[in-house]
Amino acid sequence: MPSNTIASPLPTATASEPLRLFLITDDPLLVTAVQLSCPPPHTVQVFSLKALSNPNRTLSEQGHALLQAACEASAVLVDWQLAMAPLINTLGFYLRQQGVAPLIALYRSGPDAQIAALVAGADAALTLPLQPALIQAHQIAYRRLVRDVRAAIATPNAPLVQQVGRLRLDRAAHRFFVDNQEVEVTPREFALLDFLLSRANIACSRQEILAHVWGLNFDTGTNMVDVYMHFLRRKLEAYGLKNIIRTIRGYGYRLDLPIAEEKKS
Repeated sequence: MPSNTIASPLPTATASEPLRLFLITDDPLLVTAVQLSCPPPHTVQVFSLKALSNPNRTLSEQGHALLQAACEASAVLVDWQLAMAPLINTLGFYLRQQGVAPLIALYRSGPDAQIAALVAGADAALTLPLQPALIQAHQIAYRRLVRDVRAAIATPNAPLVQQVGRLRLDRAAHRFFVDNQEVEVTPREFALLDFLLSRANIACSRQEILAHVWGLNFDTGTNMVDVYMHFLRRKLEAYGLKNIIRTIRGYGYRLDLPIAEEKKS
């Protein structure tokens, strides 16, 4: 949602800043590969993936220690493993509360692994060799998204809680509900829902979505918008909301909702 607010307590990143990376893995070969891709002055601090959780899959003391230190990290890199998806999802949830360091999954196979990592809660998914400039770009884009979401929450004209039909978006708490059941969404999905709800029943072009949700004013040449719409549709369909996001062929998307039922507070 557009805003004229120009203030953000979030630190910014520049291309000249060395990266401070947290790498979560138990594979020494991956550690070496990341260190070679991001040599000094960049730094790589390694955490054991298996040591981050207890047998009952809750965060261990090391897991909580990582989260406390993550506010100083440029990005948190995690060795993608499908079996560890619940832990990665939990880490992503807590990292998004801080809104400083994106969670980036490192995958080693094809696009299926990349998609699975994003669905599990990673903010981005990359493969080796890593490019420090690309990691910095993800960091900048992530912090811009957090800043814009916070600015939207602080905007006087934006209702803190908006309900349309079965959907309820709580901007203050950064939570989304369907029929009073909370739906876990990533920061990008939340920003996408925020934009679509503000433009309910209005066709939105892919370029408009890129500009408002990603802060990009140019065509990326990728199907990024379509991929995120696919993820969002799947989550909504799990609650019986099929075809609520309509594809406008050759143009973009439209969120079809009964405006007459809208409630704001």
